[in-house]
Amino acid sequence: MGLPQIRHAPTYPGQFGVAGSDVTRGLRWAPEGIVLYVDENHPNATATNDGTDPENPLTTIQLAVTALENFATANAQSLEGSVIVVADEADIGETVTVPATAPESCTIYGAGSTAHRPTWSAATAAGTALTVLQTGWTIEGFTFEAGAEGTSVLLNGTGSTGAYKTTIRNCRFDGLWGGLYGISFVGAPHRVLIEGCEFLEWRSAGGAAFAIVVFDASDSNPYECHIKNNVFWENENHIGSLAADRAWNMSTFTDNIFHEGVLIPATLLLDLRGGTRGYNTVTDNYFGGAYTNAGGYYANAATPDSCWMGNMTEATPGTVGDNGMTIRVPA
Repeated sequence: MGLPQIRHAPTYPGQFGVAGSDVTRGLRWAPEGIVLYVDENHPNATATNDGTDPENPLTTIQLAVTALENFATANAQSLEGSVIVVADEADIGETVTVPATAPESCTIYGAGSTAHRPTWSAATAAGTALTVLQTGWTIEGFTFEAGAEGTSVLLNGTGSTGAYKTTIRNCRFDGLWGGLYGISFVGAPHRVLIEGCEFLEWRSAGGAAFAIVVFDASDSNPYECHIKNNVFWENENHIGSLAADRAWNMSTFTDNIFHEGVLIPATLLLDLRGGTRGYNTVTDNYFGGAYTNAGGYYANAATPDSCWMGNMTEATPGTVGDNGMTIRVPA
């Protein structure tokens, strides 16, 4: 007869007076990563917790981002793969910046039980909810709600630094009939993935609201990005730039739904005119309305995109086949 298996709980010495500092690191995406919890409504939530215990969480996302920086510095570790978990019931009104000094390749995860929570808006109506200045971060599981003329997520990068390799997945971007930009590209971050998101009701006082916009590309244009499996409806403009002078290069736009709008008719649905190189691939999308330039669809002008084939749309002589599939760029 074998001996009984006896398991002993390991001991993790904590810091005296800091609740939750004696627990394990939880599920994270890399060996050196840690998990931090944010729940402003939890009775034990404070700004002085270390955040590693869900029963003693931090009160804000910015505190968690700063804690990652501090942990990385104190322990001389990269902390790549760390996860910030935000509680389901949170209604966040906070302006957050992921600085260039934060660890790379971390995740801010909304642990919602439905597709609509937790919600996240900026601290001020015209502010930006989240600014990303570091490489490889993932944002997932939030409903972003913008106030009047506000922006939800700003991706700021220069060349291959900054918000390079950002992933934004399974989020809802609701302009609430007054937001300015859902996602704004500034400084041309490359290799960004935007997947499985919904963009609706972006409408500004000046008529220039965008679900996704290349706001500034003084360094270059966004490169090797993937925008796929998203839904765009009831926005003044879905994807483009402010003056048709900036856009994506060598990027893919696939499996998206572009609605022409009913209550908020869309002016630009997919505008890629401003890219300096082009060579974008646009395929397997649904294009509402007229598949023409006048209908709001533009390929890259300087070096026309090589592939706008295989999209479903209304029949347009010369650019759409009898089966409703696009066979060349819109004109």
